[in-house]
Amino acid sequence: MMRPFRVLWCLSLLLSAQQVSAWGQTGHRAIGEIAEAHMRPETVKKARALLDGHDLAYASTWADEIRSDPKRYGHTFNWHYTTWQDEDERFHSADETKDTGFLLTQVDKQLAILKNTRAPKTERAEALRFVVHLVGDAHQPLHVGGGNDRGGNTCRVTWFGKATNLHSVWDGEIIESNGLSYTELAGFASQGRTAADIAAAKRGDLRSWSQESKKLRADLYPPEAVAPNAPVTYLTYCREPVAAEAMPKLGYEYGYRFLPVVYDRLYLAGVRLARLLDETL
Repeated sequence: MMRPFRVLWCLSLLLSAQQVSAWGQTGHRAIGEIAEAHMRPETVKKARALLDGHDLAYASTWADEIRSDPKRYGHTFNWHYTTWQDEDERFHSADETKDTGFLLTQVDKQLAILKNTRAPKTERAEALRFVVHLVGDAHQPLHVGGGNDRGGNTCRVTWFGKATNLHSVWDGEIIESNGLSYTELAGFASQGRTAADIAAAKRGDLRSWSQESKKLRADLYPPEAVAPNAPVTYLTYCREPVAAEAMPKLGYEYGYRFLPVVYDRLYLAGVRLARLLDETL
């Protein structure tokens, strides 16, 4: 039987599709930029041919942009996330349903379409756009949600004094507060990486990469701003409504602590995307 928290996770994200744009435009474009830097030249050429001359950075935000056309693409809204609960050790795409999100499932399906050279170019180009975006989503820790707070969407916090939610902080606020272009972000995230780092980054598969996100997830939640009156088994600022004084106040310290994590996840997403495309195209 589907656990009720998992159902809430899916339904709420469908109703708030604008809140699941992992990494924002800048982050996704940086992943595309990093990927092309690590792809074989012939793979870059094939990818750009499918994209009518555009690069991966340009194509990386398309899967979010089509949210403006729900009649055609509404069925894709739950492709951007998956639900992997803390107590579940085993997990792969076969465990996903419409109530948990189809992130792993759809990366596999879109790669299969992309690999099929007999498929129409339009279908392969669309599949490529999805792969570029969804691999990035899998590396945003809150897009591998625990099933109880909509991937941090219900966790009310402030960011430099402005009320928002933890998911939004991770989708874009940390990145945007540093004022970097996507090329600068890609460059900064790539600095200091050795050949051994690159080889290590390419190991594994989408399941193990998503498991990394799962393991990181717990550390992202700030402590309570106001101690609960009674013992609870959940963070009170993740259960709406939330009083202003109960919202954790995030800013310089939080951003400084987690910017290296953001850099690492963006870099890993780009290198791993490059590996998948080299294997597929």
